[in-house]
Amino acid sequence: MLRWGLLSTARINDRIIDAVSRSDRSTLMAVGSRDDARAQEYAQQHAIPLAFGDYQALLDSDQVDAIYVSLPNHLHAEWSIAALEAGKHVLCEKPLALTVAEVDRMTEAANRTGRVLQEASAPRFHPQTSEIASIIASGRLGRILLCQGTFEFTLPATQDIRLDPEIGGGALWDVGCYPVTFFQAVLGENPTVVYGRAFVGPTGVDLAFAGTMGYASGTSVQFTASMATPMARSARIVGERGSLELDQPWLTNIGGMTSVREWSMRASTGAGTFGDDPGQLALTEWDYGPSDVYFDELRGFEDIVLVGAPSPYPLAESRINAEVITALYESMRTGREVRVGTGS
Repeated sequence: MLRWGLLSTARINDRIIDAVSRSDRSTLMAVGSRDDARAQEYAQQHAIPLAFGDYQALLDSDQVDAIYVSLPNHLHAEWSIAALEAGKHVLCEKPLALTVAEVDRMTEAANRTGRVLQEASAPRFHPQTSEIASIIASGRLGRILLCQGTFEFTLPATQDIRLDPEIGGGALWDVGCYPVTFFQAVLGENPTVVYGRAFVGPTGVDLAFAGTMGYASGTSVQFTASMATPMARSARIVGERGSLELDQPWLTNIGGMTSVREWSMRASTGAGTFGDDPGQLALTEWDYGPSDVYFDELRGFEDIVLVGAPSPYPLAESRINAEVITALYESMRTGREVRVGTGS
């Protein structure tokens, strides 16, 4: 049984609270806030036994085994390391950190303390992601040439922390990290070069981001991430012999159906003005039922901690994810293509 403590009272906690309430291997024990009154109110609201008006006091509690870090992005590294050093396992919200150096310090702390540190990139724990990776690896789509992904929504608030450039705000850090890590998972390789452009809002953060990632295999990925446009969530993976279309690749719409369409080439006629006769394409559709990716994430974390299962998203891949995103931001600032891992 894992006894959980929530480090902050962020809105995203609701999804973990719901998942813990339905697990037979986890229980919610405590919440910590920098404001004691807020902690007490939150604990009462969610029937949490213990409330702490100080983050370190939560970490020092012997009633807690695991910490869910849902603080603003710029505090992830500091407080994840503090939790590890207090002997707690840590599930830290994405992005794990804002720099590669921070990821390295967090990884060192996890190795030194022997505790589990896991980035909470929930789609990496869902069977849809692993099966898409298996389909691509099997070769049945042929060589993958092009991929596209989009995660867009409208942020109505004007005081949201995601609009603050000093604490890791911006569309790329908030929702752009989903397509970046998804394609990392399903393609089985990491980009070598990236290019990014953005619409920057009045606070200085990217409200809408368009990125391109190039791979040594020749695959090209294009994605968009936005906090200022109508909702859109989709992904498309195109190979020489077939393609996949995903209605819910990021799996953040809890309860939404996870439908996948696969188009495969029966034969190439090349007789039409624009190529193949549509009749030569075969369509297969399937789904994974209603998604509950945060419960999948919790169960996966429990397996890692309690039975020693391998992580579907190890820290080495979190490091690469941070490397890719910081390279995309460098490209946005400089207006030039950036090689991943070189800063040039």
